[in-house]
Amino acid sequence: MEHCTLYSHYLKFDKIVDILKDHLPHAKIEKEENGIHKKIVATIKGGIFSKTKTLSLNYRERTTPSYNLEHATCPLSKNLKGMTQFVHSIPFENQALKSKFLHKIMASNAEIAFIGDPKINEQFRLILKRITVELDAFIFTNSNSIFHLSEHQHFVDKHFKLIIDAHGNSKVDAIDVQIESKYHASHKDEISEEQQLRKEKSERYLTSKGVKVNVHLPCVESSTQIKLRTKSELIHRIYALLVIAARGEGVEQKRLQQLMEEKNIISLSPKEKSVFYQDELSPEDQAYATWRYESLNTLLWAVHEAPLPYPSAICNVQEIVGKLVQKDKATFTKSWTIRSAHEVLDALDEIYRMNWACVDARLKGTSPEGELNPGVVYERHYALNWLTNYQDLEWDDVTTDT
Repeated sequence: MEHCTLYSHYLKFDKIVDILKDHLPHAKIEKEENGIHKKIVATIKGGIFSKTKTLSLNYRERTTPSYNLEHATCPLSKNLKGMTQFVHSIPFENQALKSKFLHKIMASNAEIAFIGDPKINEQFRLILKRITVELDAFIFTNSNSIFHLSEHQHFVDKHFKLIIDAHGNSKVDAIDVQIESKYHASHKDEISEEQQLRKEKSERYLTSKGVKVNVHLPCVESSTQIKLRTKSELIHRIYALLVIAARGEGVEQKRLQQLMEEKNIISLSPKEKSVFYQDELSPEDQAYATWRYESLNTLLWAVHEAPLPYPSAICNVQEIVGKLVQKDKATFTKSWTIRSAHEVLDALDEIYRMNWACVDARLKGTSPEGELNPGVVYERHYALNWLTNYQDLEWDDVTTDT
């Protein structure tokens, strides 16, 4: 017996049934339907020289179909959340692919377990391919007679190309994310006046700065829908970012370890620890660490300790480091207060739209309009998504979806 599992945004069980009937006109086809759980079994009777073959498809849907996993609690949604965590743990070289793929997982509404007995033969493979294409699905599988693109668990796109395996191997550069307009329409009906006014304000500001505006981008969440990180979380993250950014700049481990002991800095993330304890940083890790000064500046702004200027130039690193290193941590942080949810969301809405403009320019091979610095924009978006608990993700797993 061989199996794999398909995930699709579209709810098209009847279409699956039609595909089976079309490809297996002489098979015995049995259906079971129980609400969001459905099953179809196609049996091809064997003869004197052949065995009986069966193809089973176990189908289930999310209780409330959507294009994200916010507030989702049904069994399939929980499974999809677990899948996003697994994908977050995979070392992607192509971060744009990672972001798109995570979005595709979060937009999935149907799961189809595809089971061939005794195996997924060529006839069943053709059925699988057609279902995957027509439902714009992706596949999660182990190595078998059909999929042997990796020895490890891996994800395959609708063209049966390797999206990613558990070790970070990939054979595609991009992946499509299709979302039915009815979900956006439904979401639009739920938009508050606060969110709409914030979106319009951001768009006017971006236009005044010469930044390309995509009026179809949705609103960010409202002040009643988010829960900001606590002051304690902010303090720990700010000082952790200080250490990792300084490490990227070339400060020796020994010196930074002394600083960590003096200021009780104990909250490096797993990724940060892996970078910090390297004897010599690769160019990629050095860039990753040094750019964290921009995230650090953003979080200092969140506690009223730094400005958040237009993101066309890098922050004042010397001033940031001076504040955090020279002042006693307990005394310095005692008076910190976190900006209001409205202030944070205003900044997030702006940078979200700016990041889209930067991504759009990169995909077109041009520089972003409005003199935006893509690195500054990305780090600010990253920090603000963490601050607002976007998708309930921890620091290393934060995404900057646009």
